[in-house]
Amino acid sequence: MCLLKNNSHLVLTLKNLKIVSRKSPLARIQAQLVAKAIRDEFPDIIFEHIYKSTLGDADLTTPLNQMPDIGVFTNDIRNDLLHGEADIAVHSWKDLPVDLEEGTEISATINRADTRDMIFLKEDSLGKQNLSILSSSPRREKNLSLFLPLALPFQSNISFKDVRGNIHTRLKKLIEGDDDGLVVAKAAIDRIIDQNVDEFIEDKKELLDITKNLKWMVLPISQNPCAAAQGALAIESREGDLKVEEIMKRINNEAIFEEVEKERSLLKSFGGGCHQKIGVACETIDGSSLLTVKGETEDREEISQRALEKDYEDYFKSIDEENYFPSNKEEQKFFERLPIEDSIDSLKQLKNVGIYISRSNAIDDSDLIDKSNTIWTSGIETWKSMAQKGYWVNGTSDSLGEDNSLAEDPFRKLDWLKVTHIDNQDDPKKSVATYKLEPLEVNQRIKDCDYFYWMSASSFKLALQKFPEIKNKNHACGLGSTHKIIKKEVPDVMTFLSYESWQESIKAHIRPNKQNG
Repeated sequence: MCLLKNNSHLVLTLKNLKIVSRKSPLARIQAQLVAKAIRDEFPDIIFEHIYKSTLGDADLTTPLNQMPDIGVFTNDIRNDLLHGEADIAVHSWKDLPVDLEEGTEISATINRADTRDMIFLKEDSLGKQNLSILSSSPRREKNLSLFLPLALPFQSNISFKDVRGNIHTRLKKLIEGDDDGLVVAKAAIDRIIDQNVDEFIEDKKELLDITKNLKWMVLPISQNPCAAAQGALAIESREGDLKVEEIMKRINNEAIFEEVEKERSLLKSFGGGCHQKIGVACETIDGSSLLTVKGETEDREEISQRALEKDYEDYFKSIDEENYFPSNKEEQKFFERLPIEDSIDSLKQLKNVGIYISRSNAIDDSDLIDKSNTIWTSGIETWKSMAQKGYWVNGTSDSLGEDNSLAEDPFRKLDWLKVTHIDNQDDPKKSVATYKLEPLEVNQRIKDCDYFYWMSASSFKLALQKFPEIKNKNHACGLGSTHKIIKKEVPDVMTFLSYESWQESIKAHIRPNKQNG
């Protein structure tokens, strides 16, 4: 290796670089993704890939939560680094112990894949009174035992059963066995499907063939936060290897690295690793950090936290018990929603498209949407309501807005249609109007308030039309299209996860304000 100066930067030229990883299809793909990231910066490097089995790969019978928590998928690979048989190792970061032993370090990461989990369910298991779900994670079992009964379009008792093996192996165990469902990391599915390299084509075809007759859901972070570092790749190198260190600096995604370190630090504060029943997810939404922690500690303490990490102190400096609107759900009502009869036939005719539903009352009947379509909802409550009507929901934007949590079908490219009201001209997406808005009388209390939370842009526009003087007051709303529209009129509109989180913030600030007054 030699160092050359080019435009005042040190540019490394390296003839060979040895990369070691596990030998599963997914692990090989991940090693190749790292190689590509390096090749983009250093096109002359020649790579040698070493694929190895680990203790975790060799023992496929012991449940994962009964195996040692330290390095069952990583120690054998790490030894190659320590003995100089490889230059870097590529891991799924969530497989690494929270504390690394001396001799190596995590020196870089690249772009993170989707952090969410997916569940697959057999078609002939739909409607069963008892469902057996394959999973290797106490975290998934804890959180999904609460969410799935509300997310499925039928009532069922959910039980979980341990499963081991790579993605293909676990899916085959589902298809060939008596169990009903399987939970996996979505990152694994995406990385295999997204590959069009000849080396991985058969793995991709096999995966698509296995899953083509399975029902699937992308599980929301708010209800089932990921394992710390899920979807991220850890690139491990020897401590003090300055040559490799220079390469790693060039490919490292610092924002992702910090995000993952934050998740791992939080998990460590609860005292565990992959045996924990706790999910920790750190997301960046519109420039703000969103932290979700959910599960159960080793002391059986229930944890459920989800909040945007924002400083609302100055925003709420003049809040009191009387000057905010709405103070309850009844005050939120600005319109009657009247169904459009002709829309029923239009909706029934749609097949093999994606249908985005922002409000559950946009779909009144239980048989309007064909089963060939993929259904996505704006939030959890809409998901639950659709499930109660008998619809299989595939995923949700989790109240983060369509731009922050895109509707998708991992297995096929679809045109997406939004179910909305007939006067919605603000959304550029194609739409199907199933209802129209009939304005109600605007509450007179609005004109005397200084703080507002808007459930929809339509409500904001109606109130502003009636009382234009409120434009310069303190406005807030959720993330997504409502925020985007209101921001055109009120550039400093504040965002919250929900009306409930806005109310909680108000309560937290009223008492200090009274004391200071």
